[in-house]
Amino acid sequence: MCCCFNTTFLHVVRYFEEADADIKAIIAELSEMRYRIATDKPLEDISDTSYSHDMWNRLLANLRTKHGEDGVTWFKTDWLFAECYMYRRIVGTTAKSKYLKFFDYFRKQKVESFNDHVGQIRDCINYMLVSSEEVTIQKQRETLEVMLKMCLWGNRCDLSLSCGGPTKLAHSPIESARMLDSYILCDDIGVAMDSYLLNLKPSGKGSRQFHIVLDNTGPELLGDLILAEYLMGAKLVDKTVLHGKEYPYFVSDVTGNDFEWSLEELNRLGNVFQRLYEKLFGRIKKGELVFQDHRFWTYPHPYCEMKSVAPDLYKQLSEASFIMFKGDLNYRKLVADRDWPFETTFKTALCGFLPAPILALRTLKSETVAGLPESVARRMCNEPDTKWMVTGEYAIAELAC
Repeated sequence: MCCCFNTTFLHVVRYFEEADADIKAIIAELSEMRYRIATDKPLEDISDTSYSHDMWNRLLANLRTKHGEDGVTWFKTDWLFAECYMYRRIVGTTAKSKYLKFFDYFRKQKVESFNDHVGQIRDCINYMLVSSEEVTIQKQRETLEVMLKMCLWGNRCDLSLSCGGPTKLAHSPIESARMLDSYILCDDIGVAMDSYLLNLKPSGKGSRQFHIVLDNTGPELLGDLILAEYLMGAKLVDKTVLHGKEYPYFVSDVTGNDFEWSLEELNRLGNVFQRLYEKLFGRIKKGELVFQDHRFWTYPHPYCEMKSVAPDLYKQLSEASFIMFKGDLNYRKLVADRDWPFETTFKTALCGFLPAPILALRTLKSETVAGLPESVARRMCNEPDTKWMVTGEYAIAELAC
């Protein structure tokens, strides 16, 4: 919330006089929301008419019927629901305005995150370009393993966990891919490569579709794009579909504007960055690289409810040859944000959600995890540092098929 206030004040002088009323109304609503959060007031209906407001208000009404008005407050309602609701309320403050409808409170932090990692992004692009020149099966497997682990450890850059502050990676993604295996508590990357990514079969539509459900913009998004380009350039997949968010969400989650800005920035930076831009832009023009932002991704529902809540999205995912889910929030929704016993299989924790083979890549930042081998589960249960589940130090790469 403080991030929203600071960004709003910084942008006051940039808008013409007619926007003054909008800015005052937005600041007043944010101030009221902050007060209601701090004092555990009941959650209010969504008052603007954008972004599925009717769905949100139905959910709130159902919760009040079940728990009573006093049971649906900021502190008493489910943590995940309250978080998703908060970001919906934040975007609603601008959606009601005349001049700031598409204002992104988190844009400055996203740009800074990209700029802080330009050198590492360059190294990853160079690695992909050089590796693409050697097409032996052994080299492809080695390269793909490094890139998947780059994507995994790139997930440490999560601005929602740092309150919008800088998130500098301690090592380059390539170094992390080679150094941090002991911190991966469940590693199904080898199986995912050998059983799927190195030998994908056509999906229902006759092409080998690879879907990525994105998490953070900045260096993590670039890692995902580099992976996608490598897979398509090596003729391992025919089409990549990227799934992002419809509006600014959990600070650094990828929106359509973030995706377009990242491409433009690659082009602006020139040299090796521009080479990647030209490859990606060419694939966009040919329909081989697609960005989509279905509304369901900002809903509070666990993904096991997707088939009934968003059947069109579920049908699309079922036409994929392989799906990669990125990050902590996606993982929480995959496993319904439940307190699973650590050794519960990942497939069981999905509660029936399996439109296509799934690989979940996530650094641990919240207290839910399943799919750990029994020996690892026992070891982590005895870990003296009880914060191991929330620091992002450990990671998992879990496959369900």
